[in-house]
Amino acid sequence: MTNQHSEFNPDYSYHPGIFLEEELEVKGMTQAELAKRSGITAKTINSIIKGSASISSETAVILECVLGKSASYWLGLDSQYQIHKAKGENDELLSKEISFLDELDLKCLIKERWIEQFTDRLEQLKELYRFFGVASKKQIPQVWSQLEVSYRTSEKFQQSHLHILAWLRRGELLAHQIKCSPFDAKKFKDALLNCRKLTVEEFSDMRIKLQEICAEAGVAVVCVPEIKKVSTSGAARWLDKNKAMIQLSLRGKRDDKFWFNFYHEAGHILLHGRKEQFIDNNGKANPLSEDSYHTEENRFKEKEADEFAANYLIPRKDFSLFVSNSDFSESSICQFAKTQGIAPGIVVGQLQSRGYLDWSQLNNLKKKYDF
Repeated sequence: MTNQHSEFNPDYSYHPGIFLEEELEVKGMTQAELAKRSGITAKTINSIIKGSASISSETAVILECVLGKSASYWLGLDSQYQIHKAKGENDELLSKEISFLDELDLKCLIKERWIEQFTDRLEQLKELYRFFGVASKKQIPQVWSQLEVSYRTSEKFQQSHLHILAWLRRGELLAHQIKCSPFDAKKFKDALLNCRKLTVEEFSDMRIKLQEICAEAGVAVVCVPEIKKVSTSGAARWLDKNKAMIQLSLRGKRDDKFWFNFYHEAGHILLHGRKEQFIDNNGKANPLSEDSYHTEENRFKEKEADEFAANYLIPRKDFSLFVSNSDFSESSICQFAKTQGIAPGIVVGQLQSRGYLDWSQLNNLKKKYDF
């Protein structure tokens, strides 16, 4: 929907000196007389009337005493003018960045209702900057350099730095809306055990419960649809020292992928530092940076998070005992899943990822997730 602006925001504003001059005319007072009555120099009064000087708070208080109209009236006029002037100067600077709109798939962001649509391109640019929470294009890489995030992505799809950042930003905005208790590692570990039973529930019901359980432990869980040029499955980061967030995209739209990604990100929260920034791209270069972020150490941490997820979903000993029987029939898998208290699709996903089943086998046991 195109934004039509219900608020009145005129594209003009007058210097308060014009109103001061009119007030003097109404009262039949000259600038010289005002200077005598107020103690303000004639030069200052003349500069205000000519528009070359602003009205200070001290001057506003004096004008209230001499002319009757409140100090807030005079300061309001001056403030309105200064804001209008500053906006005009800022618009002039932003007009040089209009081409930035062509670097993003705006239709996608508008369709997802992440931003509003404007017919005027300058206003559209401002809306985009409001979404990112920045004043101009040059602030975006500075914001990214401060993000402490680890996320899972597929190297099979073309990456766009800005689209990835847009996806992460949307998650951040949603996470800020979730009220969380201060982070408690023990509570979060207990929460992760409780979350296993949610795997058998429908996505719409499970999603709310998952968010509530994790929020009590200090972790905001948000689901953000994937957008074009972004193949990200999940991300984990700290919003502050007391609040972490896990962001999931439903990439693959199957329960096994969703839950593995969730526990993988949970692993990053519990196992790794709060100030680290590292990105997993399945062995490929960091899609947001070509520097040292993509290191052997980071690959090790990704493996750690993978093992954490696998073990939380199905305890290592239980999984080893199950595969030792070499019975991977549908009935056997369903029975094992029942004893574990998890969805059969998760068992299938683990068997496939570890080579016990082909990726084409028993996918009928996986549940489809969608927004």
